[in-house]
Amino acid sequence: MVSSQSLAKSIVKGSLRPKPDEVVLISTYPHTIELAEATALECQKAGADPALWLDTDALFYGNFKNYSVESLHRVSGHCVGLLDYVNSYVWLNGPRNPAPMATVPREKFAAMFEGEKAHFDKMFAKVPKNVSLAIGQVTRERAKTYGLNYPKWKAMVEAATVVNTERLASLGNLVAGLVLRPVDVRVTADNGTKLKFRLAGPERKPYVHDGVISDEDLAVGTLASRSVDLPTGEVGIAPVEESASGTFVADVPIPQRGRLVEGLSWTFRNGKVTDFTAKKNLPFAQTNWAEATGAKDIFGEVSFGLNSKALPGFMQNSIVSGIVSISIGDNRGAGGKNDSSYGFSAPLAHGTVEIGGKTVIQDGTWTI
Repeated sequence: MVSSQSLAKSIVKGSLRPKPDEVVLISTYPHTIELAEATALECQKAGADPALWLDTDALFYGNFKNYSVESLHRVSGHCVGLLDYVNSYVWLNGPRNPAPMATVPREKFAAMFEGEKAHFDKMFAKVPKNVSLAIGQVTRERAKTYGLNYPKWKAMVEAATVVNTERLASLGNLVAGLVLRPVDVRVTADNGTKLKFRLAGPERKPYVHDGVISDEDLAVGTLASRSVDLPTGEVGIAPVEESASGTFVADVPIPQRGRLVEGLSWTFRNGKVTDFTAKKNLPFAQTNWAEATGAKDIFGEVSFGLNSKALPGFMQNSIVSGIVSISIGDNRGAGGKNDSSYGFSAPLAHGTVEIGGKTVIQDGTWTI
């Protein structure tokens, strides 16, 4: 078991690396308050200027009970105002219990997502540092809602959090070099996945999530390069948006708003989604699809998992070693050109990936 104090040290000294007087906002729920406090104390020791932001399940669900659709559609003054002076965020994710999400009217969730676009637009302009902790999601309530084995999930997240970051960085830098070339990528799988797209070349820099927001990451300058999830282990890039052709089918269920989206499938033609289906709970993947503006139906991003301690089938799928994930919609965080209020990502755990004609992943296992 990883203690709050050791994890807090890893967050601050290993990942965030704040400078003196750097303003750090730590967003927490009651079930992660001990870790939030320990993180704030480590920030103080580093000379940074931390503050705690407490949310609760009651307040989260109160948004949908107490506000109208019109109110939810307006961006929170707190969200955009904080970006005027906050340099870095630490997110201890909640709420504790996601089950009530499934009972919230779709139009209210959609309005909240649409209202957040102004917040995200400012995030892309300001590009603060972000460290997000999966441990805040690991609750018995969430495990029950999604049918997950809680002890196994908790043990996996803890093991994946303390994985050897030097090995992650080594593999991550190797993969980053492969995706910097202007070559074709092919993703195939026995489940019907047959997708081809092209990488843009050196004009677009990949992000390497190895657990550290390094000086090199800061120099890349995208929101994705300045963000880290713990546990970590992922390389991603925004390819040529119009180049995607074929079909991608997720083979891992995607937890979303209190339901599992299963068998999600996208078919692309010249980068545009021509067919968007799922075997189960499709509406939960399309919450604000109808209301969204901009390039909501355009191929956005590809990422590759690196973490050998992570397991598929929980909520940290994109970091699992050998997993390939793609997304549609807004990809500005990865340096792409899609500007939209919609975005969604889907994982493939047993895919084969060719980059420039060379097989780098075979049935979900790295071959490099």
